[in-house]
Amino acid sequence: MNPYKTYMDRQVLSPQAHDRLLALARSQYPPKKQNQGGHIMKFTALAACAALIFSLGWQSLGKPPVEPVTDPLPPATTTPAPFQEDADPVEPVENGYLIHSPSEERLNFYAMPALNFREEYNDIAASIALPEGSFRVELTLKDLQKVFWGPEGKPDTLNPDTDLPWGLGWNGYTVHVVALYDGNGDLWMFTVYGNKDLDSFELQVSPGRLPPQCLADPDGESVDVNGTEVTSYYHAYDRNGDGLTDHVCTSEFLVDGYGYRFRNAYTETGKEEFNVAEAAKFLNTCFVMRAAQWTDSRCYFGHIAHNDNIPPWEETNFDTLAEARERTEFAPYLPETAPVNWSEFHGRLSYQEGSYNYLFVRWSKMYDNVEIDVHLPEGDSTDYYHTQLVDVTVPESYDWQLYDGPISDTVPQEYRMAFYKPAFRAKDMSFEVVQARMHGHDTGGEICHFYVIHEDGVVVGYDCSGVTAQEVWDLVEPTL
Repeated sequence: MNPYKTYMDRQVLSPQAHDRLLALARSQYPPKKQNQGGHIMKFTALAACAALIFSLGWQSLGKPPVEPVTDPLPPATTTPAPFQEDADPVEPVENGYLIHSPSEERLNFYAMPALNFREEYNDIAASIALPEGSFRVELTLKDLQKVFWGPEGKPDTLNPDTDLPWGLGWNGYTVHVVALYDGNGDLWMFTVYGNKDLDSFELQVSPGRLPPQCLADPDGESVDVNGTEVTSYYHAYDRNGDGLTDHVCTSEFLVDGYGYRFRNAYTETGKEEFNVAEAAKFLNTCFVMRAAQWTDSRCYFGHIAHNDNIPPWEETNFDTLAEARERTEFAPYLPETAPVNWSEFHGRLSYQEGSYNYLFVRWSKMYDNVEIDVHLPEGDSTDYYHTQLVDVTVPESYDWQLYDGPISDTVPQEYRMAFYKPAFRAKDMSFEVVQARMHGHDTGGEICHFYVIHEDGVVVGYDCSGVTAQEVWDLVEPTL
């Protein structure tokens, strides 16, 4: 008989552990009927940093990500998951799977590790650069079951209603499972998103290292969990401005060649009959126990470690405008000569079949840039820009000259979402429209941002500073 199990069978549940178990039970099974739905974030670019949903708020899981004002990064694409041929044991709900985990497995809660949740706040770090040729695959519930139960998946001896190990505490959560691969088809990061009412979690796993993130956690104190060093953090704050306190717990560790980050958030409504902070820490500890402490139940990733279904892709840099114009499909939307006498130039083509195809050029001098990015139709990659369309006959929706102050304070709410970088139909473009987009640059001169949608579906973006409206119009007019 396993000496470890013999020892644990002799243990007695302490009053403190009993209280924590009751807190988890109340949080997982409150008297009111659970909300069986929920929206899951549908994202198209992991470069937008999935971890920010916990630092800045997961207020609206169905909203598209805000386009970052940075150099364009290739968004990850989605391809069919090749791993499972059988049907899933449960019907998926909107953008995910609703988890049912009856409490039938035996779990020694009194053996839970004592994690050191340091109450610290993290800082925003640099953006994540995705590997070249990266693509994402939506995984199935069966794929997730193999992660927690091994290559054979869910044991036949378990209750048919059991979707995942009940000790995770994910009962009632709607989960969304994604694998992100590099251009060689090797797993780069595995992610599970979960939400239930106001509560949420995110699990990230990467081979050989901790998963990259946009948050720089402070130095923490690690604890030893059965030979694995686990570092944990705890933050309590209103992450989305709704007036409610969110209790956010994070644990990080490396085990069996994989780096884990599990971050969960419980929102305190003031109506609970349990300690919300302790319940949040308890759920976090449940995952650490499953993935790090129990040597016979470590996670398995062999079935998703590699994907041969790699969509064709290309990433090419250009040293001169002439090299970029050799790509003839993009040339009609690029200037024939450099629009400014600035020596610093950068160009790049990013392509992935069925996902995106664009070419970016930029001239730079100190704080000023002239940037043009040409997006050819590929999959649904240009759909977003049509949501930015404005009516040229309604100047209030795009004319920066009408406002003096931040967009959030001066522009009417119905125009704010598209105002920073609106899209215009090519037939509506004019010098007057360009003039309307010009406004003061904080380092001097003027700056403007806008898209032009051409009749053939090509979208061209312009981000220009340190130049005049006439110079910008000289870039746009020849493409019309």
